[in-house]
Amino acid sequence: MLLIALGRVAQFILVFATIKISTTLLPPEEMAKVFMVASLVAFFALVFLNPVGMFMNRRLHAWNAAGKVRHYYNYFWLYLIAICGIAVASLILFIGVGWIDIHTSTNLVLMLVGSSLLFATVNQVVIPALNLLGYRGWFVALTLATAVMSLMTATIFVVELAPKAEFWIFGLLVGQFIFSLIGGKIFFGKVNAPDYSHKPTRHHFDKLIGFAWPISIAVGLGWVQTQSYRFMMESGLGLHALGLFAAGYGISAGVISAFESVFTTYLQPNFYKHISNENLLEQSKAWEEYAGTIFPSLTLVGFVILATAPELTRVILGPEYWSSFQFIGWGVAAELSRVASGAYGMIAHARMKTRLLIAPSLVGATSSIILIWWLMPIFGSNGVGAALMISSVAAFILTYAFTRDELTANLPRRTLITSMLMGVALIILAEVFRWAVGENKNLIVSVATLGTVGVAFLFFQFTLLRPLLRGGMSFK
Repeated sequence: MLLIALGRVAQFILVFATIKISTTLLPPEEMAKVFMVASLVAFFALVFLNPVGMFMNRRLHAWNAAGKVRHYYNYFWLYLIAICGIAVASLILFIGVGWIDIHTSTNLVLMLVGSSLLFATVNQVVIPALNLLGYRGWFVALTLATAVMSLMTATIFVVELAPKAEFWIFGLLVGQFIFSLIGGKIFFGKVNAPDYSHKPTRHHFDKLIGFAWPISIAVGLGWVQTQSYRFMMESGLGLHALGLFAAGYGISAGVISAFESVFTTYLQPNFYKHISNENLLEQSKAWEEYAGTIFPSLTLVGFVILATAPELTRVILGPEYWSSFQFIGWGVAAELSRVASGAYGMIAHARMKTRLLIAPSLVGATSSIILIWWLMPIFGSNGVGAALMISSVAAFILTYAFTRDELTANLPRRTLITSMLMGVALIILAEVFRWAVGENKNLIVSVATLGTVGVAFLFFQFTLLRPLLRGGMSFK
């Protein structure tokens, strides 16, 4: 786990550097465009590509043992190209009828979305697959190289050409393109020799569709719940308000997702491996150890974000965005609920009953739209934050209710309570430190506050993860 953790720490630094540089170089109106393009790419990726990718991850070890990886992945590349075409055609329609307005050239939007969907997907298929096969060194190196190259080229484009969203996104694409090619070459060099005698049958496609369509609906509804607000805010409050809100809310989402990725990167390969034998007891044990690690640790992450919200905003975002710290709390509550929903959703994956995820996602999406429509005109951006939080909590409650009886597994409640008490201690520590330094709010003081609370956070996190680090939670 140490290699993954060190790699992710480096990735955290790069992600935060990317946020700092982008919000320093781009005004809120341009950042709003970046967020909107990212949401469009996410929609098509989540609905059409992510479910198929999950199915591929579920089968990767078996396919590799049978020499089917290269053959089956070739079918996926053809599917990916078709989805990129569908995405471009759909956007032509949506922009034409006025449902979407990115405030830039239609042709540019089509090129940005189509290219991002293509290159980001290839990058995110071949590089994480190396981790699933056990090549963690290559996974860490290629992930970091992608982030470094993307940040460098995006910064150069914006500084040398113009502070525009289009140039920033083009720069990100360069890194994704280069390392999708490099990652693909390495990945296909690591898999077993191809056996082209095995061709997919109707049974295989039925199995894929049966697994993927509920996930597709669920994640599509999840996109409506968590990202459609950007288009509603653009039309209701304008690009400036959207840029500020998405930046502040995004701090919570970014930090929690970053820590979540450490655990999923380390835990999911073993999780998928140990649910593939269809043994109910083994599946229960796999999920219990997976969720028992993620819940307490990410709860503590949520508390440290709340404890240091003003300082995080000053350190991570550019000066034009410092007022957005007021939106961080909404993001913490919504993101922790999303993480919890995702963890319980893994039960549905283990039991191959992904249709259980549809109803919670439907409620989350519907409630999000209704609440935003109701609260945004009254409370502005904070109304959007409240709507996202309430809908996320509702989706989690239903996900838990629908999946809890599928496996016999228990969460370590004592560890979870300990995590919450540690979180309260972090909030108290941050307040005491602010009281000690007075009203001084310069960057050095903000960094000192983050450093002080961060050291305590790392100690608490180490305490929570000690059983895992000692091998006490390994799959044996």
